Amino acid sequence: MTESEFLEFIITLGYRYHEKTKTAFNTFEGFHNLIVFGVQESRYMLRLSCLPNGCETENILNELKNFQSEHKELITKVSFRKKQIFIELKMTIDSDIDKAELKALVHFMTMLCRSDKLIPLCRVCGRQRKTGVYVVGREIVPICDACVSRKRRLYEKRKNLFEKKKQNMAAGLAGAVFGAVLGGLINILLYQILPLWGAGSVFTAVLCYCGFVVTGRRATKKSGVICAGIAAVVFVLSEYAAMVLETAVMIEREGGGIAVSESFNITNSGLANNTAYLTAFLTEIGVGIGVIIAVGIGYFLKRKFTRPMKISKNLL
Repeated sequence: MTESEFLEFIITLGYRYHEKTKTAFNTFEGFHNLIVFGVQESRYMLRLSCLPNGCETENILNELKNFQSEHKELITKVSFRKKQIFIELKMTIDSDIDKAELKALVHFMTMLCRSDKLIPLCRVCGRQRKTGVYVVGREIVPICDACVSRKRRLYEKRKNLFEKKKQNMAAGLAGAVFGAVLGGLINILLYQILPLWGAGSVFTAVLCYCGFVVTGRRATKKSGVICAGIAAVVFVLSEYAAMVLETAVMIEREGGGIAVSESFNITNSGLANNTAYLTAFLTEIGVGIGVIIAVGIGYFLKRKFTRPMKISKNLL
């Protein structure tokens, strides 16, 4: 079933469709029944925020299992976790089969909600309150009025603070370089103690990103790419310096005294003539740069998913 076919059919069942989130929603008996149309996942996902009423937990689980067994060819998963019922349906090539399964699913959830075995909940606070249907980010969520007001206040506060901050690129770059160099020094010292195999770049990356944010005040995707480049360059230099230092320590232990120029020559000769030595060095560099990229992606994903998201008007 295509998205347009899903839209046409779900409306006949009394649902409304939100195109941005690709979610159909319906409200009855205080419950908000959500069905997400997943094209890429090749499935539909039904979500219902609720709790069993009294001692009905076992009965609810049994009814869900029975429904799954009756439709086992098209239902991939049925679960009740985090105060939500989840039911996943596979999509098929035959639209008529899809329609029949969706109709059976909607009928089952309607009967379940009207059986007094479930209590509708706010998705955010998890309390039994009157809820509306709101778009939060790219997801439709049933939220009570108190949580909506609190989230909107938080959003406006964070938004105002963010807009007041003006990025200082020069100061941010200085902080990033300082942080990266500090992380590189830590990597050099740890290299003499533990075989980190490039994992020491995490210190270079973290301190580089933190240095930019502290001094530059406001991070963007562009500054993230710049920080990744700075961290990568400093990490490569720190790895080379760590190898030179390790060679110098070995020479000193063998009674050769401190010979910096000799350490450089031996290290360069090893990289130029010893394939295994060069391979190990390049492997460490590859792992380290991969760690730097992972830290950068994780940092910006954390900012994305922890920042308060704008809440739409009630869709009902």
